[in-house]
Amino acid sequence: MNDYLWIVFVVVVAALLLLRRRGQISIEEARTYLDKGAVLLDVRSSQEFASGSLEGAVNVPLNGVARGVSERYPDKDTVLLCHCASGARSAAAVSQLRAAGYVNARNLGGFGRAEKALR
Repeated sequence: MNDYLWIVFVVVVAALLLLRRRGQISIEEARTYLDKGAVLLDVRSSQEFASGSLEGAVNVPLNGVARGVSERYPDKDTVLLCHCASGARSAAAVSQLRAAGYVNARNLGGFGRAEKALR
């Protein structure tokens, strides 16, 4: 029975890791987009952004992301690479932006992944 439980545990952990990354673009894809001029959009709060941000990132907090982006980037074809602290808010931002017509909004995920994409 212990072998069975171990297998179930490994499968559950693998599934959770896959679900966590679901919807996030790869680091390689992010680098390609950034090389072509994509906007690195930090959807954390203004306070989080002020405490440390990535070079070139634009801060538009999640609570007003669709309005804030439309004011700065009226072209709905703009490629927007969203990131936050963990990837949860960036996923929500992508949903809101796509609903607002930004078809090229992408979820980069958490701060660490965004940092890797800039290297």
